[in-house]
Amino acid sequence: MARVRLIEVGRPRRSPDGHSPGGCASGLWVARFVFALVALCLGATAQAQLNGPGVLLSRSVSGQFVVQSMPGWVASPLAGSLENDAGFIRLDPTLLPVSCERIKQILWRKLGIASAWKGTVFLKLYPVASRDDSILIESEQFRDGWQYRVTMPSISQRQRYVRAIVSVLMQEFANREAGAHAAELPSWLTEGLARELLASNQQEIILTPPRSSGAGLRMTTMLVNARQGNPLEQAHQDLCAGSPVSFQQLSWPTGDQLDGEPGNLYRGSAQLFVHQLLSLPDGPACVRAMLEDLSRYYNWQFAFQHAFRDTFAGPLEIEKWWSLQLVHFTGRELTENWTEEESWQKLDEAVRSAVQIRIGTNELPLHAEVALQTIIRDWPAASQTQALETKRSELQMLRPRLARDLAPLVDDYCRTIEVYVQTLNHPGSMLFFRKNAILRRNASETLQGLDNLDARRAGSRPFSSTAPPLEADSRPVVSP
Repeated sequence: MARVRLIEVGRPRRSPDGHSPGGCASGLWVARFVFALVALCLGATAQAQLNGPGVLLSRSVSGQFVVQSMPGWVASPLAGSLENDAGFIRLDPTLLPVSCERIKQILWRKLGIASAWKGTVFLKLYPVASRDDSILIESEQFRDGWQYRVTMPSISQRQRYVRAIVSVLMQEFANREAGAHAAELPSWLTEGLARELLASNQQEIILTPPRSSGAGLRMTTMLVNARQGNPLEQAHQDLCAGSPVSFQQLSWPTGDQLDGEPGNLYRGSAQLFVHQLLSLPDGPACVRAMLEDLSRYYNWQFAFQHAFRDTFAGPLEIEKWWSLQLVHFTGRELTENWTEEESWQKLDEAVRSAVQIRIGTNELPLHAEVALQTIIRDWPAASQTQALETKRSELQMLRPRLARDLAPLVDDYCRTIEVYVQTLNHPGSMLFFRKNAILRRNASETLQGLDNLDARRAGSRPFSSTAPPLEADSRPVVSP
């Protein structure tokens, strides 16, 4: 027997007593029961039920998306009003599968997903009845895997439509190896990815149906802005105008947080959170790992912590990182990057570590800065691990704001530190003398790699910058 799970896109989340804010829930629960009953009865013959009388079918090029719609489109005052609203889009059944495929391609490119799909997505269009028509997503498990049905109005809010397709695509990927327990997606992931796509790829994914001209020709009008804007521009405006949400609020939003102005703040915060996660050196790979693990947990936070364990030691580290992102993002006017000179100076400061130097036993400590090489040469292993992991996190948080030419250099610093720390803590199951040889070789190779990176950093210094480079070979007596 198929297992059915329903998700409604576009309505406030329910309180623990099962009622929606400000209204009665009984009607919706009856509708959900009817949907579930129909799905259970007809789930085994999903393809056959699509071919009913008077039904228009279209299929995407990959075959994953199948659209069901009644032929013909009846104009109405409401439909005409919504079509002229920039926030809505008429979902043409012949263009809808193309739009879904494009959303999938862009998402998979952002997340680095190359595997083939497994679950078919059936999309059913119904005549629009109001401005607030919701979209219902049904996921059903059969013996050979999962299938999905998305029931949506023929004219939908752009944001709600993209969010629904993003949601079903994330479910399809997360449920590929799922058993009886379906993956539970965090709200920030679908909200953030949907807004990111709308901000940066709207013209590619929102396909406007052609209209008949006076001469009988079918024409489509498209306005193109030749200058690529910053996808976080709207999020910057929203977050600067209001109070950004905390990590706890981002993780478990209430129904009130998703409507009106609070909804804009939540979606702006979610977009920034997703954007910055994907900007981490291993961000896309970590998000993929989280999605693959979701069905194994009943709480998505466990999957997140396991996937990002090399970046965040625990929930407290995530909260600190998020707070720092908000400070950087809202504390100054939004620009795509720092200037080259400012970026170089920030990076130059970041690769130094603050230490205390003691001249004598009874003397007060002096504050100084040392190179990463000094930490590796002189510090004990336990202190090395903590200091280098902290330095790698600082570099990762700095990376999104740097000039584009310096980003690969930061990635190489992070990668060099990561490889060294991993080998330092897990040299392998060799004999004691063999482990020592591995650690010495690892330290030597890392020192050489850092010297090369410092040389690249010095060579990339802007002409106007006068900051003296840090001497890598300086070896003061330090107290880590």
